[in-house]
Amino acid sequence: MSNIIEFLEKLGADAHLRQASRDELSIALADARVEASASEAILARNVEDLYALLDKAPLFCVQTIPRKEGEEEEEKEEDEDGEAPKTPGKSAKPPSAVAAHALALT
Repeated sequence: MSNIIEFLEKLGADAHLRQASRDELSIALADARVEASASEAILARNVEDLYALLDKAPLFCVQTIPRKEGEEEEEKEEDEDGEAPKTPGKSAKPPSAVAAHALALT
């Protein structure tokens, strides 16, 4: 497994290797003594197979803004009136909508 990780590090650091043809990449994999199954996954650019071979899963984190105590009441007022309550210095959108908008921009 360490050969796979070392090769992936080298692949990420070497621009020529990232743009290499399939044959050049195959030679580099053989030189690095990467297992055949991992070599096939790398050549096929199959990330799911690499995760399975390494027994790893993608790492990610979702961040949310915790609600403050009075926010539930503000949302109820918004639902009844059809408009968001106007509070100086605060966004009219609840935190979850702001986060969703930020994600949509990326």
